[in-house]
Amino acid sequence: AALARLVTEAAAEAVTSGGRFALGLSGGSLVTLLARELPPALRAAPGADPSRWLLAFCDERLVPLEHPESTGGAYRVS
Repeated sequence: AALARLVTEAAAEAVTSGGRFALGLSGGSLVTLLARELPPALRAAPGADPSRWLLAFCDERLVPLEHPESTGGAYRVS
């Protein structure tokens, strides 16, 4: 929950000052943690506006999104 709050606070500040928030997302346990904790944190911080986010999936493997080991794919199904 603390990480999700930190992300939303940084997003709200970035959106307010520059109009966009960029976030690099790794895989592993972070996927389930953010899938669970980020929605309530976003509801509590309307200024974080996810439509203004630029997400980058940090994945050392070159695999299609449908591949079981794809970081982007893991976020899509969570």
